[in-house]
Amino acid sequence: MEPQTIQRTTPSAPSDRIGHRKAKANGLDLHYLIAGEGPAILLLHGFPQHSLMWRRVLATLASDHKVIAPDLRGTGGTTITPAGYDKRTMAADVQQLLSQLDLQHIDVVGYDHGAGVAYQLAARYPGLVQRLCVIEYALPGFGYEQEMAPRPDRNAGSAWQLGFFTIPEVAEHFIRGRERDLLTWFFWHAACNPSAVTPEDFEEYVRQISKPGALRAGINYYAAVWQDMEDHKEASRTRLNIPILALGGECSYGEHVFDAWEPLAHDVRGGLIRDAGHWPADENPAEVARLLLDFFQRRDEPPNPERAPGSRH
Repeated sequence: MEPQTIQRTTPSAPSDRIGHRKAKANGLDLHYLIAGEGPAILLLHGFPQHSLMWRRVLATLASDHKVIAPDLRGTGGTTITPAGYDKRTMAADVQQLLSQLDLQHIDVVGYDHGAGVAYQLAARYPGLVQRLCVIEYALPGFGYEQEMAPRPDRNAGSAWQLGFFTIPEVAEHFIRGRERDLLTWFFWHAACNPSAVTPEDFEEYVRQISKPGALRAGINYYAAVWQDMEDHKEASRTRLNIPILALGGECSYGEHVFDAWEPLAHDVRGGLIRDAGHWPADENPAEVARLLLDFFQRRDEPPNPERAPGSRH
């Protein structure tokens, strides 16, 4: 089925034509943003966000690239399903979209849980992903599970949700009706600038997660951790032969992102996103876009060879 074009622009970037489209992919009505012409870049979001998080970065990249930013399964304008939130299945969703768009070679950016989807996309479909940038994420089986474990120094700003969300029926029971409180915590957690997410964007994220089934879908991103761990370990038996850029927010995971991804490919490069925590596309979109363009355009040079330690808050 040919993708359907919806003619409208994104209000936050009026000078840039950002198309909203839908396609049938892996049984989903999959919504995605698309803009620009040139070599293709795919942007994969995390939770509790959707493609909206990329709009500022997308506007810069689209000056000389074709940029695609889908809403992954269960988010934004894409179908909410009761299952299928393991990252291998979600990678199949994305691969079917790319196939419809006749994109056989593409650079990919995966942020948060989107990095898990990106890894499966690169590992399961050899030759599809040319270069991979991962932001603020360690794969289950390669560091994620360490953040799930309780420790004496845990506090209200710790990543307690990683363990809590592995029992989705309990997590949904206690959070249902308090989605606004959950997002308030999320956007405060691990941010250099806790006000970086605009009020307009915050309200849109609240609206989206309040739809029937959307909260449970987001929780299921985390509940899939055990299947994801098996799938990632299986895929890791063969190191990726593509360059990986592992970026951490200066006020969040920092250089630990590099450490987590170093065993997974022959060419892994690290870098910091300055003046940013866990929400870099909101906190410092100009720096994110600069690092991505350096990585994707300067094929023989690491964008940030300096690996300075980040800090956690």
